[in-house]
Amino acid sequence: MIKPFKNAYEAIKKLLASFKKDNKTPEELAKQEEEIRAAEEAAKAAEERLRVAEERARKAEEAAKAAEERAKAAASKKKGGKKAPSAPAMSSKDMEEQQKYDEEVKKRAERAAKRAAEDAKEESGKKNVDPVTGEDLELNPLPEEAVYLQKYLKIATTSDDILVAMNSIQKHPDMPKNIVVLGRNGFGTVKVGEDFARSFYATGLVKSDKIAKIKARQLNKIGLEKLEGLKGGCLIIENAGLVTPAKLVEVIKNSEPDVNDYVVMLTGEIDSLAGFFEDNQEIVDHFIYLIDIHKVRERGMISIARGYFKEKGLKADKPVIEKLKNSLKMIETGNIDRFVELLDGIIEKCNARGGNEVSVEDFE
Repeated sequence: MIKPFKNAYEAIKKLLASFKKDNKTPEELAKQEEEIRAAEEAAKAAEERLRVAEERARKAEEAAKAAEERAKAAASKKKGGKKAPSAPAMSSKDMEEQQKYDEEVKKRAERAAKRAAEDAKEESGKKNVDPVTGEDLELNPLPEEAVYLQKYLKIATTSDDILVAMNSIQKHPDMPKNIVVLGRNGFGTVKVGEDFARSFYATGLVKSDKIAKIKARQLNKIGLEKLEGLKGGCLIIENAGLVTPAKLVEVIKNSEPDVNDYVVMLTGEIDSLAGFFEDNQEIVDHFIYLIDIHKVRERGMISIARGYFKEKGLKADKPVIEKLKNSLKMIETGNIDRFVELLDGIIEKCNARGGNEVSVEDFE
């Protein structure tokens, strides 16, 4: 195996370095992100209130204008066709208010245009690097068969990670396909690994649709003969930072193409995985691809829900989405596994009543 340009561990170290640079722990950054999100939501609500107020003012202005036109017509008719007197000129105070309003609207438009231009510039200057060669990597859309991964593409950073991994793996099929899924907790992201496994099989990147899921502590206790039936499939290890070094080295050797030829997917949180790779330098180059989903918040979880419903051929309206937001309060932040379990129950009830659109009744 050639040595890759970079691996998942180097990506994790870069994330940790950014935490230290800001002198904030991951927990503090998460809190900061929540505060930013709340501020964005408040700003959005304020803009909506302003829009509604402007719409009401516009309608009131149109109504006043229509009333004025009717009054003119009535006056003209009453005076035998004589021209009705013109409307009184706008007062200096009204003119000043209108001018202020027009200037504010113009400033808002200019700020929006500037933000859009900056975003476009940043996006155009952004390069995706092939972790195997270090060269620029053109990101093609996901293959249609990788439908299981589509629901994650609305999540910032995670989207590029997925596209880089899929494009690079397809470009270098002889390199290790092993993946590290970085979650907020040491648990709750096994579903992401499953979706990669299904997509790998659907796109022909692995030979078998077999998927084995196991917790790190359980893996430490079993013999690898238990994995013989997994040949050609995928092994997902939950809370992988707790796997003993010797056991993972065994697993890597057991997963080689000339042995049992399966893909290994590690899921866990940043500190435990960083420590794990630091202590196991001999296996770091076997894990090239990092899928960072540890920053997922409410908006990302709702995006996953929308995508999951679409994946199942279902629609969901606004009341359903609001209901889901309330349900998220009872689930650990970033626990995709529990959230998908909730969605599966809702979908089952929707299917039982023969519907093609999820209803709030399906939550009962």
